Amino acid sequence: MKILQIIIILIEIYKINELYITVNTCTRITRHGYPCEQHTVATSDGYLLTVFRIPQSFSSEGTKHATTPAVILMNCLFGTSDLWIINDPNNGLPFLLANAGYDVWLGNSRGNLYSQDHMSLNSKSQEFWDFSLDEIGQIDVPAIIDYITEKVQQLKLHYVGYSQGGSVFFMMLATKPSYADKIKTSQLLGPGVFMCYGQSPLVKPLAQILGRPFAANFLANMSTHASDKIIRALTTTFCQFPLLADLCGAVMNLLAGWGSPYLNKDILLDFLQTMPATISIRQLMHYFQFLVSCEFRPYDFDVERNMLKYGMSPPAAYNLQNVHLQHPIDIYFSDNDFFVSTRDIEHLFHLLGDRASWHRVIYAKFNHFDFILAKNVREVINDCVLEKMEKYENRPSKSGKCYDNKLQQHPVTTKCGTKTVARKIKAPKCKQRLCVYSHTTPMQMLSHIHVMDATE
Repeated sequence: MKILQIIIILIEIYKINELYITVNTCTRITRHGYPCEQHTVATSDGYLLTVFRIPQSFSSEGTKHATTPAVILMNCLFGTSDLWIINDPNNGLPFLLANAGYDVWLGNSRGNLYSQDHMSLNSKSQEFWDFSLDEIGQIDVPAIIDYITEKVQQLKLHYVGYSQGGSVFFMMLATKPSYADKIKTSQLLGPGVFMCYGQSPLVKPLAQILGRPFAANFLANMSTHASDKIIRALTTTFCQFPLLADLCGAVMNLLAGWGSPYLNKDILLDFLQTMPATISIRQLMHYFQFLVSCEFRPYDFDVERNMLKYGMSPPAAYNLQNVHLQHPIDIYFSDNDFFVSTRDIEHLFHLLGDRASWHRVIYAKFNHFDFILAKNVREVINDCVLEKMEKYENRPSKSGKCYDNKLQQHPVTTKCGTKTVARKIKAPKCKQRLCVYSHTTPMQMLSHIHVMDATE
């Protein structure tokens, strides 16, 4: 009897995985009455990336303009283009952009479920998975930008990156500064650049083991494909039950930021159908290295391969002094983000300064997943992203939320004795790793940061 039950469960899991394969980004888009196109971008090293496009809006709310500026949206680690469109047209950023008259492109990096083809390599081979974040930032993103600008005959486009989408954007600009000339505005949501103070109790222990160079070769050239299929099947099977849905939400909060009440449970199953998507193990280990080394640098192999590839060991950090855009980068962050902490954002602020605009979500429990999954994501994030783009295009703006934000400042003193400026933030405790970034002090840069005009 038990064997029969196990067989039935396995059959259901197989059916769910087959359903996921047949429901792609275009299927999800056209369900809402929007047109969708599927494009293939070939990289210089032979990877074939699938990019989806919403060329226009058929919505009655669609805004007509003389031009339709292009915008590319790049997703997070373990994500695909599906992640952007699980929200309905009233809240999902791609639909809001399409309604406002933008030509919307949804990117996929090498290795995820939509980009597992290659001109000569088989995705089952180890050679196919021999990449980290470096190749995505230095090869994939530039290739996608080149393809889109050539396709739409525009010199520049808008860029929106969530989490990994922010990491690889900085990698591109640090190594290929000329691509700054192809960017109109750049909006980065919880960008994973410096991650020294990551708080996730599920991630930190793994990082301490797998974020070391000795692990680089042990798990090299592998993918998460098999485990991801099982995880998606199990979570979509069990999290559909109301009692278990709350538990699933709690696990997500434990991973991305504890106590967030903003998760939109109506789209939870859609999210679990799309996450986790396949990645290279080396991508994950690259983030672990960020957390352990407190550096934003290329993938750290063993000493021998580092010397062959970089001429030094460990590799030199990405030079963010190369990052110069005509329009400041808009960076959105929150206090309850377990992956990208405010202290890591502070370090990035010291390096970029006024080359970026800083948007701090004042919802105290807003976490890393909320940048995409929050039930108030339109109010807190998406309207502001759209407004920034509209201002660049000299179009009339509706909300005005992004430009009237004023930080209510008051001095506080940390236990380290440094005077800082903060808003509704408790003085940070002086922990062992507090002064890793020796030239910064906790929350010091908040006096320079524009705060999102949102209230509890």
